[in-house]
Amino acid sequence: MKKTTLTLLITFYTALAFSQNIYVSKGNSFHAYQSGSIESITFEHPDSMTVTWGINTHRFAKADIDSLSLRRPDIKSGARPVNQIYANETFSNNFGTFTNMHVKGQPWIIDFKTAKATGYVNNKTTESESYLVSPAYDMTKALEVTLSFQYILAYSRTNTQNKVLITDNYTGDPTTTQWTDITGTLEWAGSYNINWNTFSTYNREIPSRFLGESNVVIALYYSCTTSSTTWEVKNLQMQIVDQWEDEGGESPTIDPNNVNRNIVTTTGNPEIWRMEFPKVKGDNTNLVISHSTQDYGITYSLEWDCSKKSQRWTCYEFHNGLPNNNVGRNGSWTDDPDIPEIYRTHDSDFKGTGFSRGHMCMSNDRQSSIEQNKQTFFISNAHPQYQKHNGGLWQTLENKVTGWGNDTSFRDTLYVVKAGTIDASSQILTTTSTGLLVPKYFYMAVLCVKNHQYKAIAFWTEHQNVSITKANAKDYAISIDELEQRTGLDFFCNLPDDIEKEVEATINTSAWGM
Repeated sequence: MKKTTLTLLITFYTALAFSQNIYVSKGNSFHAYQSGSIESITFEHPDSMTVTWGINTHRFAKADIDSLSLRRPDIKSGARPVNQIYANETFSNNFGTFTNMHVKGQPWIIDFKTAKATGYVNNKTTESESYLVSPAYDMTKALEVTLSFQYILAYSRTNTQNKVLITDNYTGDPTTTQWTDITGTLEWAGSYNINWNTFSTYNREIPSRFLGESNVVIALYYSCTTSSTTWEVKNLQMQIVDQWEDEGGESPTIDPNNVNRNIVTTTGNPEIWRMEFPKVKGDNTNLVISHSTQDYGITYSLEWDCSKKSQRWTCYEFHNGLPNNNVGRNGSWTDDPDIPEIYRTHDSDFKGTGFSRGHMCMSNDRQSSIEQNKQTFFISNAHPQYQKHNGGLWQTLENKVTGWGNDTSFRDTLYVVKAGTIDASSQILTTTSTGLLVPKYFYMAVLCVKNHQYKAIAFWTEHQNVSITKANAKDYAISIDELEQRTGLDFFCNLPDDIEKEVEATINTSAWGM
């Protein structure tokens, strides 16, 4: 029988689809999972066919189909936005495209060729609150965006707030908008003998949670009560560092000159350009999944080996758009709804095996919301571990990584990959009676960026039923290159090749506080 090709033209409701995942498997049926943002599917096929439309699963039964391709018309061309600089405001004469949203007391003003916020006027402090709000920016094609400005922050810090805020759901009223604080640390010029000609520089990457959104708004927020600071801001810029490129019809990726990068068309997963992702296998056996929430974007991502019913790795980020709200543990282990039922593992598979459920993305690392934390309890996020390893050596290393991730003075963004070894039979410890693969080794790969400077480190542990509670993390540190040799994986493949080569070759443990 002659086999033919089926092409699906997929249209999405909104830009939120950029964080969605589509999985296609080939066989007697084709399945598309996690496709709630799909508005319509058009079929280009010489024969008529019947389509069953379900809530999350769409089956296209056609045994004589040889291949299937997915095309997304909304980003296929990858055309550059007209303006690569979203904002370029000097604030020397006016607020430009920004809006002064005055709540009470003293508003933002233009003074000494800066945007100035203070509650101290005529030798007294007035309780004040004011926002300087940007227009909405379309970041649907942005891969990386930076925000920078020059500033002086002077006088008392008591009872005052100076914040840089961001949202993708601006209500028109800054006091009712749910903002994300991306301030980090602002430098103080002091309270006496201030040099008003010396400005500090603020430079931050916009959290990836907002990339792919079409209505991103930033704001400079100032408030004071009984005492006041003076905050002067000038030369504010927000610009695209990297974005979707046109590669002759190929789906967009990070850098066309990066030879080992992930290609979006390999799996149909638009998020695999993100920096935390290792090189994906991109075949019909391995499934890439990203779990996310509406409020905080991607919680974590993983690659699931359907033939082995085990994950190859989990990856995720720490950045200022993911606050630690200390919501606590809010989950009980459940099946991963984004894995086809035939390929899933279950909580019951662990019972009676002598192994605990070892989180890869820690519950403690995802405390922004209850929904976010619950996603860490999908059973796909666990490997079977001896509890003495899970609660001993592994926990020591996890706490080290979590400490880096929660330290805004240490990182702008921290990228993390965690896994147990399952690819090579020599690196599998055993298989349980319930069919779970037990890794012989566990590892972490960590990449840190601070002020556009990168560094990387890896940890490697042998999975033993031995309690090591006073481990020195330095003793288990190796380079990313060494980890790649041991595992056969390519970590942080989306980095520009020159940066990747440099940071993965060696480690400087003192730079990691060890």
